[in-house]
Amino acid sequence: MRRYRWWPVTLPLLLVTVGCASTLPPPASTYTFDRRCVSVSSEVRNPPVGLDEQRQTPNESVEKDAAVKLYSPIAVHIADVMDLLPLLNRMARLEVEQAALADIERVRQKVVIRLVLATLEVSGLVAEIECEVQRADQVHDRLWDIQTTRTTSQTILGVIFGGLANILSGGISMATGAGDTGNITSVTGGALEVLFGTSANFTKVRQEFSHPRNHLAAVWSGSPQSEFFSQRAWRFLTEPGIRGLEGHSLRDVMLQTWQEEGKLGEVGSVREKERIALLFGSGGLYDSDELHVREAMLQQLESSIQLMHQELETLLREVLIRQALEEKA
Repeated sequence: MRRYRWWPVTLPLLLVTVGCASTLPPPASTYTFDRRCVSVSSEVRNPPVGLDEQRQTPNESVEKDAAVKLYSPIAVHIADVMDLLPLLNRMARLEVEQAALADIERVRQKVVIRLVLATLEVSGLVAEIECEVQRADQVHDRLWDIQTTRTTSQTILGVIFGGLANILSGGISMATGAGDTGNITSVTGGALEVLFGTSANFTKVRQEFSHPRNHLAAVWSGSPQSEFFSQRAWRFLTEPGIRGLEGHSLRDVMLQTWQEEGKLGEVGSVREKERIALLFGSGGLYDSDELHVREAMLQQLESSIQLMHQELETLLREVLIRQALEEKA
């Protein structure tokens, strides 16, 4: 039986050949879609701040007390983050002193305009990140469909070869009574069934996917980049908030979640190093699992930034409610 000793060597080679990863050329739409996610320039999205509207220093507690008396902690917090606190304090002080309605309305109009600009700024950032999510999802769906089709085909081939081998070995045994031919056929069919059935679980399809504007890289490194985040958005993500995070920032929570959920792999492993280089770099070869991880991380970042919308809405609602109460009076 020496002539059959090639099976132990050939089967692993065939398994690797059939189940190895293949790389697909990216469609032309991938490159054209990259440019759609670019947001407006920082000069346009950052509204000017007057000298009397600069962010307050901690020793200005008297000014800050005016806003604290009339507005909720969330409203005061987002006003501070978005450089609106000086205006809010001035308006609150006028309201407490029961100044002329025209003076209050003049400051209130400035507050509302700045709130609208801040909301547009947040909306633009959310739209850009959502665009990146959709880019990753588009390629993920393509790779997943191709990979699923290949897995199904290999599984079917394994079943077919196994069934044919059993039929042939049974027929040969009936015709010849016994012998090595039937055993050889049975072994060959079983080997092919194992080959295709097992390789179906190792099939990986990859595609080049670039993301030169990588918001996740800024979050991971902790270095603010003006082309990705404005100073206010970065401050919101990195400064401890008032949401019961035990002194941690939203960025701290994201990094901890990525580690605990195994998004990057086991700490200190080769897989972690590879994923860090891939996810936080400018791009590379992605499979469907890695694209799914990128989507999930971007969605978590998007959800964190959406909290700015909630706090801005809270502040705007409180300002408008006080205006409505003044009109009734």
